[in-house]
Amino acid sequence: MTIKKENILGVDIGGSKINLVVWNGQKIVEQKQITGAPNKENLKAIVGEYGLLKIGIGVPGIFNAINGQIIKCPNAPQLDGLNLKKLWPDKIVRIDNDVHCFLRAEAMLGAGRGYSNILAVTLGTGIGGALMINDKILPAPSGEVGHIIINKGQSWEKLYQATKNKPKEQEKINAIGLANLINIFNPEIIILGGAGARSLSLQGTEFLAKNLLWPKTQMPKIALAKLGQNASAIGAALLLNA
Repeated sequence: MTIKKENILGVDIGGSKINLVVWNGQKIVEQKQITGAPNKENLKAIVGEYGLLKIGIGVPGIFNAINGQIIKCPNAPQLDGLNLKKLWPDKIVRIDNDVHCFLRAEAMLGAGRGYSNILAVTLGTGIGGALMINDKILPAPSGEVGHIIINKGQSWEKLYQATKNKPKEQEKINAIGLANLINIFNPEIIILGGAGARSLSLQGTEFLAKNLLWPKTQMPKIALAKLGQNASAIGAALLLNA
């Protein structure tokens, strides 16, 4: 399918890769993934290949949406201080947290369609989260769920990374993290995404339920993302899909 000048470029910046989609307002025209740590040079080169006016970017950390500057990316510190709008001063650039982009896409087009209260959790290099309440996504910098303290001062993210070769232990850690979020937010559905997303086993589901205040009424639907690795890039493009 031919790329047109009115198409939107959606960019998902990850800790170890960059996903891009060309979005025509309804579907993907072209998609691309570049492996390797993102930096100023490769971002500018990759985005420049397309020559599109409208660019939506999902950032894996905290940023200033007004001036376009990245404040802190825990899993991509080389991006700290980078001003994305100044990289492309002649473009229309919109920025959001990468997991917020993931949630936006899944809520509109994927596993979250039909739900008003959604919790999205991505498990990859790190753990991110985003929350939709009454059809509205809470604005950044909300959603740093990976920094929930789970055991003896250790965060969910650190324990998740430490158990990457111990799937049963990792599932238990994830179940505790999800139970904490359910007890706080009571979502209708939790959507899991990212390279580390897995459906909970029966044992994992039972362990999660044991950590809920009211397991019979609180347990939400837990679903895997439907849009795959392109979800966050699509959600970034949707920032300009007006």
